[in-house]
Order: sequence, then C-alpha cells, then structure tokens
Amino acid sequence: MLVLPQDPNVRECWQSWAANSLQPSLALHALAESGKLMAFPELAALPGTPQDPEWHPEGDVWIHTLLVCDQAALIAQRDGLDARETGILVFAALCHDLGKPGTTVLQSGRWRSPMHAQTGIPISVSFLQRIGAGSDIIDIVKPLVAEHLVHTQPATSTAAVRRLLKRLEPASFSQLIRLIEADLRGRPPLAGTLPESVLRLHRRVQELPVYAMRRTPESPPLVLGRHLVELGHTPGPAFREILDQCYQAQLAGAFSDQPGAMEFVRKLLQGSSRTS
Repeated sequence: MLVLPQDPNVRECWQSWAANSLQPSLALHALAESGKLMAFPELAALPGTPQDPEWHPEGDVWIHTLLVCDQAALIAQRDGLDARETGILVFAALCHDLGKPGTTVLQSGRWRSPMHAQTGIPISVSFLQRIGAGSDIIDIVKPLVAEHLVHTQPATSTAAVRRLLKRLEPASFSQLIRLIEADLRGRPPLAGTLPESVLRLHRRVQELPVYAMRRTPESPPLVLGRHLVELGHTPGPAFREILDQCYQAQLAGAFSDQPGAMEFVRKLLQGSSRTS
C-alpha cells in the first residue's frame, strides 16, 4: 500500500513500489479508490484530463499513466534491470505526463497538450520530493520527462544527437528509449512497437564515436587502459581506438563480464598483430 507524504516510511514505501511492483497500477488504483490520491496534487490532477482519442484511445491521462507504469515494469523485467534502474524507469513513467493537466486545451476540435514535457519538469520534481525521492533519482527523471517526446520530431545530425545526449545527462539514452517504449505501449489497442523515428534515432546514437556517448553506471566499459598494459601493450595513440572497439562490442552484446571482456580483447589484439 502506498503511504501519504507525512508517513515516516514514505520514501521506503514508494521506492519499493517503483522497484519491486510487477503491476504498479494496482497500488495507484488503491490510492485513488481510498481517496488518498488528493494528498498528491500532482497525481490527483491526472484523472479526467482528456487526451485525443486518435492518439490515446485508452482514455484520460490517469489511465494512460497507469498503463505506462505497468509497461515500464514489464520492460524492466524483460531487460533484467536491477532494482535501482527499475525504480528510475517506473518513476519516470509515473511522472512523464504530469505536465498535461496544466497544458491540455481543445484546439480545432482536438485535445492537445503543447509543451507538456517541459511543463512537467518542476511538477515532477515537486512530486518526487513529496515522496522523499533523493536527488540521485530526481536528477535522472527530470531529463527523461523533458525528452520523452524527442522521437516525434527527431533531429538526427551528429551535432543534434550529441546535444540530445548532453541534455539527457545524467540520464542515459537507453533509459530514454525504455521510457519511450513504455509510453507507446501504454496506448492500447494501438501497437506499442517502436516506430521508425525511434529506431533511426537509436541507430544514429550507436553510430557516434564511443567517446561522444555517455558511459552510464548501467554499462561501464569493461576493458580499460590498465588491462591493455597488463597484456603487455605500451600506452599510445592506438589505445583509444582499441578501447573504443571493445566498448562498441560490449554495447553490441559481444561480452558482458570481465572474463569475456579479456577474452575478446586478447583475440582483438592477436588479430591486429597478425595483420600489422
């Protein structure tokens, strides 16, 4: 059961909800049915906020948010995320449309919510502080909320993608992709598959040199310069190229632990020596 802000266990309760719930919407439903949702004005504003039925046939913003939270939990389970990463994703899902109640208007017979992503940033901060979330969570959720619609009008030049990665810090692009996927999957009966715009943006990020990509705690490089030194190689200009190749291979799934990383780099160095 989710507790009210004045409860001394509010932080632990909400963090456990975000990190461990298989179906987060159940606790949110209970909060609303008990009348306690009013203790969280950021959430209480969501029920009854309309959405355009063409893009959101599932219903109002509250219904959409519940669905997105459930999808976030499923994606976290599918991808094997740890408790911290799962909690971040579910909190981002809960907060991603908090800006809609204050921005939703009827324009030319259609419901629209212009600038709701940016509007939702301070509202998300207010809510997360209310439930006792720490700055380590808030600082990551903020840019995820701000950028969750970037795929609708993606700029895919190298400079634009680098600017996006910079705006995301300290969040990662993989965290953003998961939030976008959860958002799209939370609109039944519409298909929840990632559209070409998202896939194209993903490809552009992957094409960037490794040094331009943020190396987040979820995917730190397993091959470091000291490992090359341990294998008998002298530091020099070629180190960066080798380390970049190894990290690209790691991101592609060629290895996922230290033994696998060392086996990969040994083979890579052996191949380089044979062709040099």
